[in-house]
Amino acid sequence: MTIKSSNPYAVACVPAFNEERNIGGVVVQARKYVDRVVVCDDGSVDLMGAIAEGLGAVVIRHERNRVV
Repeated sequence: MTIKSSNPYAVACVPAFNEERNIGGVVVQARKYVDRVVVCDDGSVDLMGAIAEGLGAVVIRHERNRVV
């Protein structure tokens, strides 16, 4: 994605792992304050990524959890 504008552009980056119960609210609330929401799906095995995408977030996926 290329952004060409002289205006400020704000992005919220949300790291998340297996947060399907909470990600919807986070994305919806964040979109009120920023131009783009990016969710980093850290190897989730639930529907978190699909939910975030359905609400307009850009989702970056790791194949496996990087912490556990």
